[in-house]
Amino acid sequence: MEIGAEGLNEMSVLAFERVSRRHRLGRASVAVLDAVSCAVWPGEMVAILGPRRSGKTTLLRLAAGIEAPDAGTVRLDGSSLASLSASERTRRLRAVGFAPKEWRIARGKPVLDHVALPLLADGRPLVTAFAKAHETIERVGAGHCAGATAEELTPADETRVALAQALVREPRLLLADEPGAMSDPEERDDLLRLLRALAAERPQLALVITARDVGGVVGAGRVLTLDDGTLRGTLEPPRAEVLPFPGARAAGATA
Repeated sequence: MEIGAEGLNEMSVLAFERVSRRHRLGRASVAVLDAVSCAVWPGEMVAILGPRRSGKTTLLRLAAGIEAPDAGTVRLDGSSLASLSASERTRRLRAVGFAPKEWRIARGKPVLDHVALPLLADGRPLVTAFAKAHETIERVGAGHCAGATAEELTPADETRVALAQALVREPRLLLADEPGAMSDPEERDDLLRLLRALAAERPQLALVITARDVGGVVGAGRVLTLDDGTLRGTLEPPRAEVLPFPGARAAGATA
């Protein structure tokens, strides 16, 4: 089922309206996303399930404002990103936290410095920024990594500190690209439990995760499938009586 702009809840944190994106592959132009429509509401945990190179990362990068669509509209809190002034767009995007699949940081600098960077960029005092960064690192279970450098982190540690940097501004929308994909299954399960716990602590937080297999979508309230540029699944908002993040419930995604 596909919904148009008129069907998107005005209270959605994130909405895609017939969004398309093409990438160059040699001399060819490949459709990564083809007229994708979806919306994510406060208190939701939505999983995007799809194989490698299916467009999952592109979808998250569009939501985070890192890339722009070739067609269609990306909205944050009801406002089209393309229609905003540069300053307003920057302000809106501060409410989005993006944890990439591979967290690339400058070698030699401690994790704490990197996690504090978004707050320092916002003009927060040094002491306040580092205190908040340390608190967030502890909350994601990476306290032992605060003084570590990039080359000292395990894959699971990298995911946790990427989440810490994405969460340090207390965003309304958290995007996590295949959390734990580079870790062993037990570590991935721990990371998914962490995400569900973080979401439960912040009832207005909207969370979107991606995964290549069903093991990476455990606990999601809705599961959408993405392949060949097409998004499928249950696109409607959750019913009002459904509690956010019911661990045992996962909407059936159709291929």
